[in-house]
Amino acid sequence: MSNLNISLKDTSLIIATYNEEESLPFVLNEIKEYDFGEVIIVDGHSTDNTKRIAKEYGATFIQQDEKGWGSAVLQGISVSTHEYITYMDGDGSYNPTAILEMKSLIQNYDAIFSSRYKDGAKSPDDTFIRAIGNQLFTFLVRILFKCRISDALFFYPLFRREILENVELKSTDFTLCLELPALVHLNKLKYMEILSLERERFAGVTKVNAFYDGLKILKGMLNLRFRT
Repeated sequence: MSNLNISLKDTSLIIATYNEEESLPFVLNEIKEYDFGEVIIVDGHSTDNTKRIAKEYGATFIQQDEKGWGSAVLQGISVSTHEYITYMDGDGSYNPTAILEMKSLIQNYDAIFSSRYKDGAKSPDDTFIRAIGNQLFTFLVRILFKCRISDALFFYPLFRREILENVELKSTDFTLCLELPALVHLNKLKYMEILSLERERFAGVTKVNAFYDGLKILKGMLNLRFRT
Protein backbone atom coordinates (compact mmCIF):
# COMPACT_ATOMS: atom_id res chain seq x y z
CA MET A 1 0.00 0.00 0.00
CA SER A 2 2.70 2.50 0.95
CA ASN A 3 4.21 2.61 -2.54
CA LEU A 4 0.93 3.90 -3.93
CA ASN A 5 1.12 6.97 -1.71
CA ILE A 6 -2.66 7.41 -1.60
CA SER A 7 -4.11 9.22 1.39
CA LEU A 8 -7.41 8.19 2.98
CA LYS A 9 -7.38 10.86 5.69
CA ASP A 10 -10.27 12.56 3.90
CA THR A 11 -12.29 9.33 3.79
CA SER A 12 -14.92 7.93 6.16
CA LEU A 13 -15.15 4.13 6.33
CA ILE A 14 -18.46 2.67 7.49
CA ILE A 15 -18.76 -0.92 8.72
CA ALA A 16 -22.13 -2.45 9.63
CA THR A 17 -21.86 -5.29 12.15
CA TYR A 18 -23.90 -7.86 13.98
CA ASN A 19 -22.09 -10.45 16.10
CA GLU A 20 -18.77 -10.23 14.24
CA GLU A 21 -16.38 -10.75 17.16
CA GLU A 22 -14.55 -13.53 15.29
CA SER A 23 -13.85 -11.57 12.10
CA LEU A 24 -13.83 -7.92 13.20
CA PRO A 25 -10.29 -8.00 14.70
CA PHE A 26 -8.99 -9.29 11.35
CA VAL A 27 -10.73 -6.47 9.48
CA LEU A 28 -9.64 -3.70 11.83
CA ASN A 29 -6.06 -5.00 11.92
CA GLU A 30 -5.95 -5.13 8.14
CA ILE A 31 -7.13 -1.54 7.64
CA LYS A 32 -4.98 -0.01 10.41
CA GLU A 33 -2.20 1.03 8.04
CA TYR A 34 -4.66 2.63 5.64
CA ASP A 35 -5.11 5.56 8.04
CA PHE A 36 -8.73 6.43 7.32
CA GLY A 37 -9.99 9.78 8.51
CA GLU A 38 -12.54 7.88 10.59
CA VAL A 39 -13.85 4.35 10.96
CA ILE A 40 -17.52 4.19 11.98
CA ILE A 41 -19.01 0.91 13.14
CA VAL A 42 -22.80 0.80 13.17
CA ASP A 43 -23.86 -2.22 15.17
CA GLY A 44 -27.21 -4.00 15.11
CA HIS A 45 -27.21 -4.66 18.88
CA SER A 46 -24.72 -7.52 18.90
CA THR A 47 -24.81 -9.94 21.80
CA ASP A 48 -21.11 -10.84 21.58
CA ASN A 49 -17.93 -8.75 22.03
CA THR A 50 -18.25 -6.69 18.86
CA LYS A 51 -18.58 -3.42 20.80
CA ARG A 52 -15.55 -4.06 22.99
CA ILE A 53 -13.41 -4.99 19.99
CA ALA A 54 -14.46 -1.89 18.05
CA LYS A 55 -13.52 0.38 20.93
CA GLU A 56 -10.21 -1.40 21.51
CA TYR A 57 -9.24 -0.56 17.95
CA GLY A 58 -10.30 3.08 18.29
CA ALA A 59 -13.27 2.95 15.94
CA THR A 60 -16.32 5.13 16.46
CA PHE A 61 -19.06 2.77 17.68
CA ILE A 62 -22.76 3.56 17.44
CA GLN A 63 -25.82 1.41 18.04
CA GLN A 64 -28.17 1.03 15.13
CA ASP A 65 -31.44 2.95 15.62
CA GLU A 66 -33.66 1.13 13.13
CA LYS A 67 -33.77 -2.39 11.72
CA GLY A 68 -32.23 -3.35 8.39
CA TRP A 69 -28.76 -3.43 6.87
CA GLY A 70 -29.54 -0.39 4.75
CA SER A 71 -30.61 1.54 7.83
CA ALA A 72 -27.24 0.82 9.44
CA VAL A 73 -25.35 2.09 6.40
CA LEU A 74 -27.48 5.22 6.14
CA GLN A 75 -26.99 5.94 9.83
CA GLY A 76 -23.24 5.64 9.35
CA ILE A 77 -23.38 8.01 6.39
CA SER A 78 -25.41 10.52 8.43
CA VAL A 79 -22.76 10.78 11.17
CA SER A 80 -19.71 10.63 8.88
CA THR A 81 -17.71 13.83 8.49
CA HIS A 82 -15.23 13.46 5.63
CA GLU A 83 -15.24 14.37 1.94
CA TYR A 84 -15.33 10.78 0.69
CA ILE A 85 -17.38 7.86 1.99
CA THR A 86 -16.82 4.14 1.57
CA TYR A 87 -18.17 0.93 3.09
CA MET A 88 -16.94 -2.55 4.00
CA ASP A 89 -18.58 -5.53 5.67
CA GLY A 90 -17.15 -6.66 8.98
CA ASP A 91 -16.68 -10.28 7.91
CA GLY A 92 -13.31 -9.95 6.16
CA SER A 93 -14.64 -10.67 2.68
CA TYR A 94 -13.84 -7.22 1.29
CA ASN A 95 -10.33 -6.62 -0.04
CA PRO A 96 -9.28 -3.16 1.20
CA THR A 97 -6.83 -2.63 -1.66
CA ALA A 98 -9.89 -1.84 -3.82
CA ILE A 99 -10.37 1.35 -1.80
CA LEU A 100 -6.91 2.50 -2.86
CA GLU A 101 -7.75 1.88 -6.51
CA MET A 102 -11.08 3.67 -6.16
CA LYS A 103 -9.41 6.63 -4.44
CA SER A 104 -6.81 6.84 -7.21
CA LEU A 105 -9.65 7.21 -9.75
CA ILE A 106 -12.22 9.31 -7.90
CA GLN A 107 -10.77 12.67 -8.94
CA ASN A 108 -12.48 12.32 -12.32
CA TYR A 109 -15.73 10.84 -11.02
CA ASP A 110 -18.52 11.34 -8.51
CA ALA A 111 -18.61 7.67 -7.51
CA ILE A 112 -16.68 4.47 -8.09
CA PHE A 113 -18.34 1.06 -7.70
CA SER A 114 -16.77 -2.36 -7.24
CA SER A 115 -17.82 -5.56 -8.97
CA ARG A 116 -17.12 -9.19 -8.14
CA TYR A 117 -17.98 -10.22 -11.69
CA LYS A 118 -16.29 -7.66 -13.92
CA ASP A 119 -14.29 -9.25 -16.75
CA GLY A 120 -15.80 -12.67 -16.01
CA ALA A 121 -14.59 -12.98 -12.41
CA LYS A 122 -16.45 -15.11 -9.85
CA SER A 123 -17.37 -14.81 -6.16
CA PRO A 124 -16.49 -17.56 -3.65
CA ASP A 125 -19.64 -16.60 -1.73
CA ASP A 126 -21.93 -17.70 -4.54
CA THR A 127 -24.32 -20.57 -4.13
CA PHE A 128 -26.33 -21.47 -7.21
CA ILE A 129 -29.29 -19.42 -5.94
CA ARG A 130 -27.14 -16.39 -5.09
CA ALA A 131 -25.36 -16.43 -8.44
CA ILE A 132 -28.63 -16.62 -10.37
CA GLY A 133 -30.23 -14.00 -8.14
CA ASN A 134 -27.41 -11.54 -8.64
CA GLN A 135 -27.48 -12.03 -12.41
CA LEU A 136 -31.23 -11.40 -12.39
CA PHE A 137 -31.03 -8.26 -10.25
CA THR A 138 -28.11 -6.88 -12.24
CA PHE A 139 -30.05 -7.48 -15.46
CA LEU A 140 -33.10 -5.69 -14.01
CA VAL A 141 -31.01 -2.73 -12.83
CA ARG A 142 -29.55 -2.36 -16.30
CA ILE A 143 -33.01 -2.58 -17.90
CA LEU A 144 -35.01 -0.47 -15.43
CA PHE A 145 -32.40 2.20 -14.70
CA LYS A 146 -30.00 1.86 -17.66
CA CYS A 147 -27.21 1.66 -15.10
CA ARG A 148 -23.90 0.35 -16.48
CA ILE A 149 -22.80 -1.98 -13.68
CA SER A 150 -22.07 -5.71 -13.59
CA ASP A 151 -22.76 -6.45 -9.92
CA ALA A 152 -25.93 -4.93 -8.48
CA LEU A 153 -25.70 -6.59 -5.05
CA PHE A 154 -22.12 -5.78 -4.02
CA PHE A 155 -22.08 -2.61 -1.93
CA TYR A 156 -18.45 -1.55 -2.11
CA PRO A 157 -18.44 2.06 -3.35
CA LEU A 158 -16.35 5.17 -2.88
CA PHE A 159 -18.30 8.36 -3.46
CA ARG A 160 -18.10 12.08 -2.87
CA ARG A 161 -20.21 13.38 0.02
CA GLU A 162 -21.51 16.18 -2.18
CA ILE A 163 -23.50 13.77 -4.36
CA LEU A 164 -25.89 13.29 -1.44
CA GLU A 165 -27.27 16.73 -2.29
CA ASN A 166 -28.70 15.16 -5.46
CA VAL A 167 -29.04 11.51 -4.49
CA GLU A 168 -31.64 10.79 -1.80
CA LEU A 169 -30.98 7.32 -0.36
CA LYS A 170 -33.98 5.76 1.37
CA SER A 171 -33.65 1.97 1.24
CA THR A 172 -33.41 0.34 4.67
CA ASP A 173 -32.55 -3.15 3.44
CA PHE A 174 -30.19 -4.61 0.82
CA THR A 175 -31.99 -2.62 -1.89
CA LEU A 176 -29.54 0.12 -0.95
CA CYS A 177 -26.88 -1.84 -2.87
CA LEU A 178 -28.55 -1.01 -6.17
CA GLU A 179 -30.25 2.22 -5.13
CA LEU A 180 -26.98 4.15 -4.95
CA PRO A 181 -25.67 3.28 -8.46
CA ALA A 182 -29.15 3.59 -9.97
CA LEU A 183 -29.64 7.11 -8.60
CA VAL A 184 -26.09 8.13 -9.47
CA HIS A 185 -26.82 7.11 -13.07
CA LEU A 186 -30.28 8.70 -13.20
CA ASN A 187 -28.86 11.98 -11.89
CA LYS A 188 -26.26 11.93 -14.68
CA LEU A 189 -23.36 11.84 -12.26
CA LYS A 190 -20.01 10.46 -13.40
CA TYR A 191 -19.16 6.94 -12.27
CA MET A 192 -17.17 3.88 -13.21
CA GLU A 193 -16.74 0.30 -12.00
CA ILE A 194 -13.62 -1.62 -10.99
CA LEU A 195 -13.00 -5.29 -10.28
CA SER A 196 -12.66 -6.25 -6.61
CA LEU A 197 -12.41 -9.97 -6.00
CA GLU A 198 -14.44 -11.02 -3.00
CA ARG A 199 -12.76 -13.20 -0.40
CA GLU A 200 -14.34 -15.91 1.70
CA ARG A 201 -15.75 -14.75 5.01
CA PHE A 202 -12.95 -14.78 7.60
CA ALA A 203 -15.13 -16.31 10.34
CA GLY A 204 -18.69 -16.55 11.57
CA VAL A 205 -21.83 -17.08 9.52
CA THR A 206 -23.66 -14.96 6.99
CA LYS A 207 -26.79 -13.11 8.08
CA VAL A 208 -28.24 -13.01 4.57
CA ASN A 209 -31.22 -15.17 3.64
CA ALA A 210 -31.01 -15.45 -0.14
CA PHE A 211 -34.72 -16.11 -0.71
CA TYR A 212 -36.24 -13.78 1.88
CA ASP A 213 -33.83 -10.90 1.27
CA GLY A 214 -34.13 -11.44 -2.48
CA LEU A 215 -37.89 -10.87 -2.32
CA LYS A 216 -37.36 -7.69 -0.32
CA ILE A 217 -34.83 -6.44 -2.87
CA LEU A 218 -37.22 -7.15 -5.73
CA LYS A 219 -39.98 -5.21 -3.97
CA GLY A 220 -37.58 -2.40 -3.16
CA MET A 221 -36.35 -2.26 -6.75
CA LEU A 222 -39.89 -1.88 -8.08
CA ASN A 223 -40.66 0.82 -5.49
CA LEU A 224 -37.49 2.65 -6.54
CA ARG A 225 -38.47 2.47 -10.19
CA PHE A 226 -41.86 4.04 -9.48
CA ARG A 227 -40.18 6.67 -7.28
CA THR A 228 -37.76 7.84 -9.95
